[in-house]
Formats: sequence, C-alpha cells, structure tokens
Amino acid sequence: MSILDGLARILAMGRGVISLFFSVLFCLVLLSLNRQGKQTFHDVMVSTFLYPAQIALSAVNRSIEVFSEHETLKAENAELRVESDLLRQKLAALPRRMSLDAWSDTSEWRLKKALVIAEQPSRFATAWIINLGSADSVEINMPILTSHGVVGKVVKCFVNHSLVQLMSDPNFRAAVSVTRSGARGILEFWKVDQPVARFPIGSDVLQGDTVVTSGMGGVFPKGLRVGTVNGDPIVDPDQGDILIMAKVTPSENANLVEEVFVLMRQAQYQVLGEVLE
Repeated sequence: MSILDGLARILAMGRGVISLFFSVLFCLVLLSLNRQGKQTFHDVMVSTFLYPAQIALSAVNRSIEVFSEHETLKAENAELRVESDLLRQKLAALPRRMSLDAWSDTSEWRLKKALVIAEQPSRFATAWIINLGSADSVEINMPILTSHGVVGKVVKCFVNHSLVQLMSDPNFRAAVSVTRSGARGILEFWKVDQPVARFPIGSDVLQGDTVVTSGMGGVFPKGLRVGTVNGDPIVDPDQGDILIMAKVTPSENANLVEEVFVLMRQAQYQVLGEVLE
C-alpha cells in the first residue's frame, strides 16, 4: 500500500469524527461570545485556520486523485500495448494465412486446416502436436502439408489433438520420385537435419530436380512436393555401388510453420495403404 493510499483511508475513516468535533467546538465557542466577539472569532478562524486547512486538504485530495488517475492510465496503457502487439502479429500473419486459404480453395485434395500447438523442445524439432484429432476424423498416417509441400505425417491420434512426425525425424521415410525423369527412390535422413533421397545406381537425377511423392506405400498420394535436389548425386557410401544419394532441400522450412493442412485419406490411395499395411 502506498503512502497516498494510506492517507486517503485515514482521512476517509476520521473525516466524520473530526467534522463533528470541530462543529461542536465552534458552536460552544460561538454561544459563549457576544456579537462583536462572534464576528472577530469568525474572521480569525477563516484567515488563520479554515482557509489554510481547506487549501491543505484540497491539495491532498488532488494528489490522491492524480495518483489514482495515473494508476488507471498505466493499466489502460498496458492493455493497449498488448492489444497493439496482438494486432501487429495478426497483420503479419495475414498474408501467409491468405496464401494458405487460397491454395486450399484451389487444391484437388480434401484438406483440414490445423494449428501447430506444440513442438519437440530441441534444436532440430522432429515432432509437433496439432489441434485436430480423432474427433475431427484425423487418422494415423495422414499427410501433413503446407502450400509449399509435405512437412510430415500423423503418427498418433488422440481425441482432440495428434502427434505429427516431421521430415526432420531420422526415422521418417517417404517414397519419392523426380518430376523430370520419373526416377523413383526413398527419402530419409543421412545426417542430422539433412534429408537425402536414395535412388538405384544409374538413375537420372540432377542438381535442381524437383522431388515429389511417388504414391508408393499408400501414405502419401502421388505428386506432393517434397523438395529440390541440392548438389550432384554421389554414390551412397553405405551401399557401395548399389545406390546413389542426393541431398534434398525441403520445400518448406518447418521452423517457420504455424498452420498446416491435414490431407484427409481418400479412396484412391486408402485401399493401397490398407493392402501394404
């Protein structure tokens, strides 16, 4: 409690008693004086006591009012700063959300928008939690996309949320192909945060080629963008002369993603997925 708050409480509590005391005292004094004495007493009290006391009390009350207004303005200012920050964040996110909505409206796939509500706390996040679950018809192995391409797949479903395995997970696998030549391979991880696509030796793969899902395996339908070949392929050091390996730059930076789409499983690749499982 501040000094001004304490003073205000004391004045409020004792104001009635003090007023009564001085009123009774003044009445007794006035009753005991003659007419001339009463006029003299009035002049003396006004000039030496009541007027200075009124000025002092007015100054104290004004200070209390100013302090109260200051505290109110501080609280309102803090609220306005928070609202301003939220509006700036929404304005900054608006172009991205409009792009996502536009892509969703023109996409041939059946998509459901979801928010990323948590991620694995590490330098290289390998898992997310999204705010859709089995109550929203989300199932295991449903692809997770943005307007730029694949970012992962659902690996666990709960009622109102789901666990997503990202492409940055060392255990992530996806069947892919090169759009230019049609060469088919497997996307996986070679080193930390470095996805690679492995192809049979002799496959036609060049730097700059676009890598998409091949539709094999029943999880990802054909044609979803995955990334771009970064550098010339090399012979896979772990597989001798059987496979070549090409580094892939993902089409989406998962560290910047806030909203995603769940690709709802459709009949044309649901049957294949059930057979292969």
